[in-house]
Amino acid sequence: MYQDVQEVESVGACAQQLPFPDYSKAKPDKTIREYRVDMHVDYEAGDHPIFFRVSSAGKELRPWQAYADYSLTGGFVLYGFCAKGFVVDKVFGTPQANPSHFDEPRSSDMAMFDPESAAAAGKKDLHLGYTCVRKP
Repeated sequence: MYQDVQEVESVGACAQQLPFPDYSKAKPDKTIREYRVDMHVDYEAGDHPIFFRVSSAGKELRPWQAYADYSLTGGFVLYGFCAKGFVVDKVFGTPQANPSHFDEPRSSDMAMFDPESAAAAGKKDLHLGYTCVRKP
């Protein structure tokens, strides 16, 4: 899978930031026992970023990359992952995107969404999410 970008459009104030931030070593706060991942997906034609908000007890957790990850497959299935040491508990969101678990909840699970089905049903502004709990 690859992207062939024809045009880049800013989603906010644009300022050069080189190099890109490296979140590869970011780890969740050790006091966090559970958290919620909310994703806003604009599935209209064109390239649109996925916006993330990660929170615990109403407080935003940053950087979100320490708590969540995602993958959009060539088959257009969107998977959401928890941070290492956490497991997916509940999956929710726009019903037409078929929010579900890939495997058994609280196992080696991941959140799974089908944005193509939602788009076919006329829903392209998707609000998807899942909760993560620390492994017992």
